[in-house]
Amino acid sequence: MRTRYKVRVNRAGLVFIGITIFLGIAAVNTANNLLYLVVSYMLSFMLLSGFFSLYNLRGLEVILLPPEEVYAGMEAYTRVIIKNHKRLPSFLIEIRNDKSGCNFPLVKKEAEDTIKTIFEKRGFCKALQVEVASSFPIGLFERFYRLEVPINVIVFPKPLPSEKMPIKTHKEKYENTHLYSRKQGYEELRGIREYTNEPIKLIHWRLSAKTGNLYVKEMSEETAPPITLSLECVDGNLEEKISKLTHLIIELTYQGRFVGLELPNKTIEPNTGTPHKRKLLTELALL
Repeated sequence: MRTRYKVRVNRAGLVFIGITIFLGIAAVNTANNLLYLVVSYMLSFMLLSGFFSLYNLRGLEVILLPPEEVYAGMEAYTRVIIKNHKRLPSFLIEIRNDKSGCNFPLVKKEAEDTIKTIFEKRGFCKALQVEVASSFPIGLFERFYRLEVPINVIVFPKPLPSEKMPIKTHKEKYENTHLYSRKQGYEELRGIREYTNEPIKLIHWRLSAKTGNLYVKEMSEETAPPITLSLECVDGNLEEKISKLTHLIIELTYQGRFVGLELPNKTIEPNTGTPHKRKLLTELALL
């Protein structure tokens, strides 16, 4: 699709245009050759400014990388990577959306910053519209264009605290079983899992140093039975129920509890950990 470049006149540009028109009228009325020469220089300067500003915006590629967890109606800081495919660098590039913006004083080959984004609705977001603008070379005019940038992110529902926590458990199934706990058990090592706010004593330092990510020892103890949540567990309309379930899933996962989800057409068995939490939230986001 062909890029449509547009121009805004800045305050300095209005002053410059006003002076040019004034001198042009004076030159016509007085037939002064010096004024004609000055006006011609000023018009040539505006023409060159427009040419350089147009070249400055060409050959740019914008990439948006959202954070791993994005919630509807809440601020998220998205990485903005801008690549310059021209031979010469670009100057004073600004990337902005409806909520925020970021500036790149100089873009040689690649530059990176963050921009604040707010996704209004839960579900799958395919692309975001941003505006790429620049006041280069001297700030008389701002040339810009709008761009749809692919982002392909699942926006989780907005968490909404629930006044009560009616929970369906699987006590009968697990009443004689040792369950995995990542919070309080220190008696017997059962495995290693990803770190999610467990006590420092449980961190597996050797594996964490080797992989670059934090892992914890998973210990065995008699603990509370797994929890299965459903839409019937909470009150309100559909969106309120989904938001309340989102809050419960986040809280229970933080506590190290095993959480499952029972939906009208799908049931997810209880488990724990950040990947499982995101799996549950994805199902709610797309419900």
